Amino acid sequence: MQEELAGRDRLIASLQRELALCEERLTTIEHELHDGPLQRVIAARMQIQAMLGTPGLPAQQAELLEELDQSLEQAVGQVRNILQTDAPTPLLNTGGLEGLCHEFSEPGFEVVLDGESIIAGLEADVSEAVDRIVRELVWNARKHSQAQRVTVTVRLGKSEWLVEVDDAGCGFDPGNVPEESFGLCTAIQRARTYGLELVVDSVRGEGTRVTLKGAL
Repeated sequence: MQEELAGRDRLIASLQRELALCEERLTTIEHELHDGPLQRVIAARMQIQAMLGTPGLPAQQAELLEELDQSLEQAVGQVRNILQTDAPTPLLNTGGLEGLCHEFSEPGFEVVLDGESIIAGLEADVSEAVDRIVRELVWNARKHSQAQRVTVTVRLGKSEWLVEVDDAGCGFDPGNVPEESFGLCTAIQRARTYGLELVVDSVRGEGTRVTLKGAL
């Protein structure tokens, strides 16, 4: 009987390890899909929408761009349905920034919140944009910085707010953003689209600080 119980316990432990590995692989696939193809499609939509705002754009070209924009919008929706992320959560406006830090933290990579966790008074679309930018920056740091710790700092002033994502990782040349750092490129484009100021300060071997600012 004891041998049977011991064998059962070993089987349960083995299945638990296999389940944990499967969950880890699934999480990695979801993040890679979000960080790669989905962000590229979103960036393409932003570029198309910027082109649609060009003064004097011929009607025929505008119609073609609108059709392409609608197709890309459907693609984004389908991918988000697969990832079950089609209902964005404005973390910075609900006190959930701590949850974001916890979500991205793992052994060997800690994400710490410093300061306020709520930015009140933002329009819904701006709040969503800020949330997505912060997520992209933290994920980008986890993937590329080789840092063991990232600090997310939120400061609120009378007329503006500020969010910094700071790591002491490997750093890079901001004038030559690596192609694999597509998350950073998407964050920059998203900030421009919503009229936010995003500044990248990085030195090779000395880490990276990305500062996002906006008006209240």
